[in-house]
Amino acid sequence: MSRFIVNVNKLNKRTSVPISLTDKSNLAGAVFKGFTFDGEKVLGINNPDLGDWYKDAQNNYYWGGGLKLLEDSLPINFPDQDSLITPLIKKKIEQIVNVFETSSILGKYHIIAKHQDYNDPISKTRIVQVTYGRSQTTEFGYLKDLIVDYVNQNGMFANVLKPYLSSIGKLPSLATDEIFCNALIDAGKTDPIMKRCQDELFDRKYFQVANQWFSKNGFTLPLSFLVIYDSQIHSGSILQFLRNRFSTLVPIKGGLEKEWITYYVDARQDWLQNHSIQILRNTVYRTNCFKQQIAANNWNLEQPVIANGIAVV
Repeated sequence: MSRFIVNVNKLNKRTSVPISLTDKSNLAGAVFKGFTFDGEKVLGINNPDLGDWYKDAQNNYYWGGGLKLLEDSLPINFPDQDSLITPLIKKKIEQIVNVFETSSILGKYHIIAKHQDYNDPISKTRIVQVTYGRSQTTEFGYLKDLIVDYVNQNGMFANVLKPYLSSIGKLPSLATDEIFCNALIDAGKTDPIMKRCQDELFDRKYFQVANQWFSKNGFTLPLSFLVIYDSQIHSGSILQFLRNRFSTLVPIKGGLEKEWITYYVDARQDWLQNHSIQILRNTVYRTNCFKQQIAANNWNLEQPVIANGIAVV
């Protein structure tokens, strides 16, 4: 699949390709400018005059004249018979990280945390910021992207959140704004659109980025993907200063995959458990979990994984 963005003000969503663009018999709703989705081109259209049409994973159809291909998207094609990262493994990896982030296999879409963990480049101090959602995106990270998607899809609380779009990701933090924070909580609890927007965001901004790094560097094993994805979620990337602490090469350069992952987990654990910030020291359960899987030789994630005390099967 490829990722598309709506580049017109409003675009109809349909249950099938219509007979004509004025046909309203198969309308399933509408999406708005800025809405993104993963889709594939529909082949064998009976009326070529309609132009190109694209179908998303939920079998909704969109007219290609209102779309733009996002060339920098990082699509994941599941399943791949040569890949060990099947849809079931993808789901298990996401569930494990959900537990790490919100103590829930399904993820708690409404959860807000406020931590003093944003490094302000101007004041050189740590500032409290909002982290939110199933896998906890941050106020100075991708929270604005999430709210833009949500507003564009006319979520239940879009009118409350829309005025904040110009403020998210800028100082001062919105962590003390009760209207903003309560709207996020209510949207995560009650609105399916917010849940869908979160699923799409965490896949696009984190899982697919992790997949690109995983594939580009020659990794193949599910436990390796879990370690890489978790580092993407928790630290924003595969941290170069941790890579500098060991000499093993990545597989694409001739290194041994299991050895590289083991050393990276060790380096990350040493960094976390000795960090000057208590919040980060408290997250060492993540690397403890990975070390347990390595010791159990659970590289394919076929065995249950105990993630921070919760079993993910």
